[in-house]
Amino acid sequence: MLNLKKGNSFWAILVFCVLSFLSGAINGFVGTGGGILIIFLLKFMTENEPHNNLTTALLSIIPISLIGSLAYFKAGSVDFSVLASASLPAIFGGVLGAILMDKLKIKWLDLILGLLVIYSGINLLVR
Repeated sequence: MLNLKKGNSFWAILVFCVLSFLSGAINGFVGTGGGILIIFLLKFMTENEPHNNLTTALLSIIPISLIGSLAYFKAGSVDFSVLASASLPAIFGGVLGAILMDKLKIKWLDLILGLLVIYSGINLLVR
């Protein structure tokens, strides 16, 4: 059951659903970012433990990415040579990241996430 900080009122659930929808839309639109928004959404709107928020956001990206990927595939926008080359190392990186996430304190995870968001934003603005 959804455990929101503001209670499970109609308006709290509506805000949660609208923000979740926006996370999916942004992820589909730019190909990334939905999970980061979901982490912030869960952090500020639920009473979940921080590690649970990260895990929930990570798992929520699976259906979001799958649907977005299918739409891009249908439009002919998938480079399978890059997909094949990047997927295997990324899978191993995902396993390592999950192991490290479980061992690090949340302040370090927040710092790493914050630095990645700042770096990504700067990189997008200057290229």
